[in-house]
Amino acid sequence: MIVIFLALIRLISECLRLEFVSQDTITFEVLKPYLLGALACSIACLAMSIFSFYSKFKVVICVAVFTIIILVILKIRFFV
Repeated sequence: MIVIFLALIRLISECLRLEFVSQDTITFEVLKPYLLGALACSIACLAMSIFSFYSKFKVVICVAVFTIIILVILKIRFFV
């Protein structure tokens, strides 16, 4: 769960970093892969927290693996 939460922080901070590094204007199309990744991470963190409260640790592991697969697919899809 900590790894997914760190990925969420990194994705959100990347949007802020692009504001200072990019010479062009930041559009939604530039931020779209980062926001989709942040959305996937936040939903996964919520699901893992809920399942961990009910001691469903195998489900937590499955959600974590599924989230990492989704983030890799997003990275390949958007070439980020």
